[in-house]
Amino acid sequence: MKNLIESKEYTIGKKTEQIGRLQSHYSQSIAEIQEFLDGKKSAVAVTSGLEYLSVWYHWNFIEKFLKENKVDYELLSNSTLFGIESNNVRYFLGKKVETYRQALQFDKAIKHLAQGLLLGWDEIAIKYGHVLIEMLYGKQYNGWNPAYKHVWFMLELFCKWQGIELDQSKLNSPDDLAPYNKALEHWDTKDLNLLAQLVDELSIFHIEQSDEDEYKDRTPDFASSDYFVFAIEIVLWLNIRSRLGLPKYQPNNDLMQLTINSWHLTPQIVPQIELLKESKYKLLQDYPGIDFEI
Repeated sequence: MKNLIESKEYTIGKKTEQIGRLQSHYSQSIAEIQEFLDGKKSAVAVTSGLEYLSVWYHWNFIEKFLKENKVDYELLSNSTLFGIESNNVRYFLGKKVETYRQALQFDKAIKHLAQGLLLGWDEIAIKYGHVLIEMLYGKQYNGWNPAYKHVWFMLELFCKWQGIELDQSKLNSPDDLAPYNKALEHWDTKDLNLLAQLVDELSIFHIEQSDEDEYKDRTPDFASSDYFVFAIEIVLWLNIRSRLGLPKYQPNNDLMQLTINSWHLTPQIVPQIELLKESKYKLLQDYPGIDFEI
């Protein structure tokens, strides 16, 4: 996009259209998960249903912010939990069935990890981070691909914070992470002027790379309007910095001044969703001898 105003206008139009056209993301997903519980559908109904529910709640989270200027953490919580659990179930099934390789797209999964940390679900998010790394090394992601730089930035940040040394020989990360390489080099800087400069550079990149069009010669880094105004990669960085007690960043650009991009910990109760609990219980009964990682 050319600027933040264009990003906001595009996003609100797209979310309103998606929510209006794809009500089935909610209603049909609920119905199909219930059919799994009734013995009428396979476990695939659970993985796809949870994924679609995650997307549905995220669309509503973004639309509500843009229309009402309200950051609804209940919507974000539901979206995040359904996303994490969709991949959790996929990893569970992959342990039982050697040929099962399905996984949530990694660029979505790493964002759910970041959102979990923002919501204060540290135990879940950190466990999920370790699961994602195993999936990256394993059959699910097979090293993934270098298409989106911000995704690798987020992974590197999580690993730096957790003291994890990634096995680069198992990964297909980009050769050049610009503009993120400088931010990674100074991820824990105490120089507030440098920090502001780096955040500004990443903010400009985020807006310029927000584009849902496809091109023969390049892939925009932010190819979904789900995150055009929600700069989760920068939010994750600043959230980790605040956890470490590093000097506080003061928002000085339009993107980071949006309330949706607050990086301050906003602890939320993990939603207790009976349909999800019942689904996981049935899966444990259907596939004895293995357990969920989360």
